[in-house]
Amino acid sequence: MRVDERTRDVAQGGKRNTQGNSGGTNRPASNQNGKSAGSRQSVAAARQLSAGQNRTQLIIGGVAIVVIVAIIVVGLVLNKKESAVQSEGYGASTQSVATTANGIVTVSKPGSTPAVTIDLYEDALCPVCAEFERQFGQQINKAVDEGTLAVNVHLLDFLNPQSFSRDYSTRAAAASLCVAQEDGSTPGAYLGFHSALFASETQPQEGSSGDLTDQQLADLASTSGAPAAAECITSGRNIAAAVAASTTSQETLKKATGGQVRTPTVVHNGAPVQLSVDWLSKLLAQP
Repeated sequence: MRVDERTRDVAQGGKRNTQGNSGGTNRPASNQNGKSAGSRQSVAAARQLSAGQNRTQLIIGGVAIVVIVAIIVVGLVLNKKESAVQSEGYGASTQSVATTANGIVTVSKPGSTPAVTIDLYEDALCPVCAEFERQFGQQINKAVDEGTLAVNVHLLDFLNPQSFSRDYSTRAAAASLCVAQEDGSTPGAYLGFHSALFASETQPQEGSSGDLTDQQLADLASTSGAPAAAECITSGRNIAAAVAASTTSQETLKKATGGQVRTPTVVHNGAPVQLSVDWLSKLLAQP
């Protein structure tokens, strides 16, 4: 019995020890669970932070896109305003006549005393001059027809080297003189031919083979209301006069601009005019 009791006591003691040791091993398990919970909290916090950062980046990106779009829209609006055709719908001149002196063509309304006189320097091959004509041609026609504006037209020939024929600017300037001399008294004829020279379907491109021949220039004059000028144009009568006038006008332009020859240039009272969408309106509004 004693042996059995001792044996049982030992067994129970061992069992108690085993349970005690088991209890001891359960405590570290409890620490691991604590660490796991902490790790899960850290991961969750990191995810929340990342989500917040992503939202911030999306907001910043959205704002940037809105700003860029606004800048583009404002730019398009301003560009459209600056390139708007002035007096659009007025059309061709119906009252103007043209006279010549020393190779310069003066356009005005008969019997008028214009408050403003400008000198307009252009080259028939100049693409920017074509844009100038597109934007301001009708406004100039209107002001001349109303008798408030006179225009001295100087057609230069410094772009000859850019033409296929190497003399297109000179020949176009000579044709312009022919129109003023032969049909200048026909209302609107000169300004009609002048506009036609710079029309998109007429003006040659620099460096292209599309120069108008003398016959084509004569035909253009006829369709513009100046048929009497045709023979003068095809004969080349004003070639020398056009060359001389271009040389003189370039020197005059250099004096006004400080040595620069650029087309188109508008000069008023001896000084170049800063071209903007309302340059002519400002000149005409001056007392």
